Amino acid sequence: MTTKSGHPLPSSPPAETPLTQEVKHTIASYFARVHLQNAGRQGMDIEVLMAQAQLPSSLLQEPGARIAPQQLAALFQAIWQVNDDEYLGLTQTPRRVGVFTLLTERMVHCETLGQALKEAIRFYRLIDNDFNLVVEQQDKQVLLHIRLQRPELDYQNILTELLLLIWHRFPSWLVKQVIPLQEIRFRFQPPSHKEEYRLLYPGPCRFSQPDNTLVWPAEVLDLPIRRNTEQLLKYLKIVPLPWFRKQEFVETLTDRVSRMLEEGPVDHLITLDDIAEQLHTTTRTLRRKLTSEGSSFQRLKDNVRRDRAIYWLSQEDISIAEVGRRSGYTEATAFIRAFKSWTGVAPGDYRKRLLAGK
Repeated sequence: MTTKSGHPLPSSPPAETPLTQEVKHTIASYFARVHLQNAGRQGMDIEVLMAQAQLPSSLLQEPGARIAPQQLAALFQAIWQVNDDEYLGLTQTPRRVGVFTLLTERMVHCETLGQALKEAIRFYRLIDNDFNLVVEQQDKQVLLHIRLQRPELDYQNILTELLLLIWHRFPSWLVKQVIPLQEIRFRFQPPSHKEEYRLLYPGPCRFSQPDNTLVWPAEVLDLPIRRNTEQLLKYLKIVPLPWFRKQEFVETLTDRVSRMLEEGPVDHLITLDDIAEQLHTTTRTLRRKLTSEGSSFQRLKDNVRRDRAIYWLSQEDISIAEVGRRSGYTEATAFIRAFKSWTGVAPGDYRKRLLAGK
């Protein structure tokens, strides 16, 4: 598949091929809605885009609905195919699909991440007036600034969110380790979906800042590039999926507890006492440390249960009661009540809307 300019696009499945639902991770449907709204403003056929991404409209109408990373990736591929603009129509001048590929082909031949970022800065200065990548070193930190020439055109901040995501995840892929984020700074105020940022940007988030900035330890600039051209070609074939999947980050306590819950038995979740025992601490200390990280055991447990439930609801041959059991509930009524509080709809209705896209 190519864009109207002839550049190759990452392969996307035909509409009749069911997209795989991931059991460990889902994404807020907000991101699909806001990108569909943006596409609609540019005159694209929303129904066609949703069909290509297997996104049923009835599901997207629910604010609490969740989607698979593959669905969001397929939506991006469909939008890129139509508008041939990597900037999603949110800058003064479109950037044709394929420019990012040209840049990555230069970066993969660098020796260190610092050299690769210098190559990226030089590349953008040559071809792009709408976007600037700026690296600033301060003491023991390196600040990677993401600057748009006309930020007012990105009035919902969806391009900024995407660029911050790409410029953390792609450099991490190049060096074969997730770069620790000491801080993420945003020019805008906290959005309504800020809870999703814990998965997108694993680090302390600060809003209403002078720049949109990723803050890394300075030593990451010396990390060697550990990928080759063959690996890059495979990576580019599935872009943007690697940007939306859950990554294995440098673990906070919140991350450790989430992982322990995810890897626990299918039919029930391990308890706070179980986790405290495994971590050789008390439940009181564990609760206090989770609170200091802006989290709670109940929220983490509910997130795991929610994502498990959505995965099993995508399997047509499993009853609602069994879905509840596999999500950690012994009583179907308790599961239905909890699921409705998470998503706004009962699990049976959610399944109908979920399967309507397949």
